[in-house]
Amino acid sequence: MKKNTAVNVTFAALIAGSALTTAVYAGESADAKNAESHDAAAQLEREASDTWREGKLDTIYLFNRHLNNFTIDSEVLGNTVVLTGKVESDVDKELAEQLARGMDGITEVTNRLTVVPSEEAREAASEGDREFSGKVEDATLTAEIKTKLLANGETDGLAINVDTKARMVTLTGSVESAQVKALAGEITKNVDGVSKVNNKLKVKS
Repeated sequence: MKKNTAVNVTFAALIAGSALTTAVYAGESADAKNAESHDAAAQLEREASDTWREGKLDTIYLFNRHLNNFTIDSEVLGNTVVLTGKVESDVDKELAEQLARGMDGITEVTNRLTVVPSEEAREAASEGDREFSGKVEDATLTAEIKTKLLANGETDGLAINVDTKARMVTLTGSVESAQVKALAGEITKNVDGVSKVNNKLKVKS
C-alpha cells in the first residue's frame, strides 16, 4: 500500500487510513492461512497418491511369475519411480522397469536394480520374506494387545501406545496409577507370541 504524501491530512483521514490498513492486513493474513491450508492438503494428497501407487506396483510384482517382489523395493515420488534391490538377470531388471513405466501417471523410472547370481537373489528373497512375515506378526500382536487393553475396564487402551518389533513390545503413554501400569504390562506379557515387554508407561502425578 502506498504511503499518503499529502501535507494537509485530517484526523478523520488518518483513522480511515488506519482502518483500511488493518482490513487489508487481516485479509492478507487470512489469505496466507488459506494458502497454507491448501498447500498442506495438497501435500497430503500427493503423499497418499504416491503410497497408493507403491502398493499397486508391489502387487504387480507379487503376481508376476518372473519377479520376486521381496527383492525389489519401489519408491514413488510424484510421476517418478525409483527401483532398488536385487534381481537374477538383465531381463528381470528390464521387466521390472517396464512394468513400472506401464502404470498410470508414471513418466520416469530410475532403475537401480542390481543383477546378482541366482543363489544370492534367492537368499535375498528369503530374507525379504522373513522380514515381511515378521512385520505382519508384529502388527498382529500390536492389534491384539490394543484390543485386550481396550477391553479391560481398568486400563485405558486409547491412552497407551503399543509398539512391537521382533515380538518385543514397548508400552508408552500415561496412566492413572502404578497398579494400572503393572496391569497393562501383565496383559501385554500374557498375549501369545510376545517375547518381552518394555513397560515405559508414566504414572500421572
